[in-house]
Amino acid sequence: DRVLNVCEMKFLKSEFAVTDAYYHTIQSRIERLSNLTSSTIHSTLVTNRGLAYNEYSSAFQSVVTLEDLFRE
Repeated sequence: DRVLNVCEMKFLKSEFAVTDAYYHTIQSRIERLSNLTSSTIHSTLVTNRGLAYNEYSSAFQSVVTLEDLFRE
């Protein structure tokens, strides 16, 4: 499908909250990768506790939790 998923993995005691600085870090990584490929790039958060939604949480197109991975 020509989509690359850039995965950020976080193991935390609470939900992961994206800060302004981290938002720009993710955007920079995606921009650098997009210069190397013609594929669509999605950022994906893989975490044990989920994502705290705020003005920067749109940095991730997808969130995968442990519950998603180990659901029966």
